[in-house]
Amino acid sequence: MTENRKTVKLFLLRHGESELNHAKIFCGWIDAHLTDKGKDQARSSASLIASFCREHGIEPPLVGYTSRLLRTIETMQVIMKELRRAAVFQTVVDTADALAVVDKVTAAGQTPVLQVWTLNERHYGSWQGQRKSSVLEQFGKSDYMLIRRDYNGRPPAVDLGREMIQEDNEQGPLTGYDFKEPNRRLKYGPELEKAIELPRNESLADVIKRLAPFLNEVVLKLLHELGESAIIVAHGSTVRSVLKILANISEEDIKDIDIPTGNPLVIELNASDMSFVRHFYLDPESARKEAENVRNEGCN
Repeated sequence: MTENRKTVKLFLLRHGESELNHAKIFCGWIDAHLTDKGKDQARSSASLIASFCREHGIEPPLVGYTSRLLRTIETMQVIMKELRRAAVFQTVVDTADALAVVDKVTAAGQTPVLQVWTLNERHYGSWQGQRKSSVLEQFGKSDYMLIRRDYNGRPPAVDLGREMIQEDNEQGPLTGYDFKEPNRRLKYGPELEKAIELPRNESLADVIKRLAPFLNEVVLKLLHELGESAIIVAHGSTVRSVLKILANISEEDIKDIDIPTGNPLVIELNASDMSFVRHFYLDPESARKEAENVRNEGCN
């Protein structure tokens, strides 16, 4: 085993800034495009990853993973283009689907990017589509921070009957607010065909429960077999979830970890047994400042 193969690298980052991030609106499972700043963050992330790989003599990511939401897919598209990877994006539902796609795409000399719902952002229930300052005013700072940060904090469930109406009329959206989830029958057909029960609201504990099997059975398995590196572009809550699982962070300590947009985090794992070694940001000063901004959203 070479020096570089003593550890494998998992690049983990939150998507670049989205339109709703910019407006300080709870996004959750709403589909929002990247802003120009978000696209720049994705390009910067790709440059940092490419430089790190060159300096350490390792291949850029051999497999990529995103959620089913546009902001992660758009971020990954920019990154793969900048890394000059011939990426093939494919929605997968379960472990068998994922492994079959990776085998097929890598055999063709291309880079598979698996889009999976279990990497979706935490479902923010009825808070989705609302400005964070408005929710803070409605719930008060104590309950607002408890639901946002506590391991088991869960917002009120969304009314899917109201949420799924997509038609507009002369007066605007029939639901009475501007931001809605995509219709699940259209967006998540493959998942619904396999009778997967999708959430209406979630805590961080819920996110970890639905994410852990895919992380262990696909991401870590392939990283161990293929070696070198892989990349996940996800969301604040799912990045925190991956970090908690791999670094064995306590339920209490994870409350104090905030994830900046568009800043690559490197998780080093032992190449033999995939145990956690360390983690660090490729741009630590920028990550620190942006994470502080994330923590204060809606509170100032």
